[in-house]
Amino acid sequence: MARILIWLLDVVPTVINAYSTLLVIYALLTWLPNAQTSRFGQFVARLVEPYLNVFRRIIPSVGMVSFSVLFAILFLRLVEYGAQAILIFLLRLVL
Repeated sequence: MARILIWLLDVVPTVINAYSTLLVIYALLTWLPNAQTSRFGQFVARLVEPYLNVFRRIIPSVGMVSFSVLFAILFLRLVEYGAQAILIFLLRLVL
């Protein structure tokens, strides 16, 4: 059980960092003309859009600027810190 928790302590930040990087790439693709219509842009959009749509419903855009990516990354960081705290607590219980 302890090995699984230690493995999760390593994997959770890595997965969240990778997804945060995808969010930043998606935001940068929106600045480039025709970048979102490329195969890579469509692939990133398929991975990121469902998660971003949650924040787009909650946080309105200001003019042409959407802050949904920023809040999505901040929320992912909060989830990361919470998951680490829970995993460390469980690891202390097991050991």
